[in-house]
Amino acid sequence: MPSAQQLHRIPVISLIPQRSPMVMISRITAYSKGKVQSEFDIEAENIFVNQNLFSESGMLENIAQTAAGMVGLEARELGEEVPLGVIGGINKVKVTGFATVSQTITTQVEILQEVFNITLIRGKCFILDKLLMECEMKIVINP
Repeated sequence: MPSAQQLHRIPVISLIPQRSPMVMISRITAYSKGKVQSEFDIEAENIFVNQNLFSESGMLENIAQTAAGMVGLEARELGEEVPLGVIGGINKVKVTGFATVSQTITTQVEILQEVFNITLIRGKCFILDKLLMECEMKIVINP
């Protein structure tokens, strides 16, 4: 598994299929089998910022892209192309707060279950130790 220092050197854009203006992670900060953590620096120009707040939709996309970053790291380790994936469903969403422009959120994703090309994850967004959102998400990976 790559160290935190090694992860910081990997350009996020090489791990996910999204491109600007839809990139919602700044860097991967931790990775182990079935778990990943990212950080995202919120800027005023972000398409999911409204009245200085990073929206629920932005946090959901951030969780999905954090999961995509994990898939990208796994593909990188195998020397394969980063696969495309789509959100197949979202449930158990709980929003308890919002981040503002100039803050950095930390997002943790863990795999709960994998069946064929469908992965069920749990994602959580934080500012420091304060939980902002949590959810479960089904992600379908195109083979």
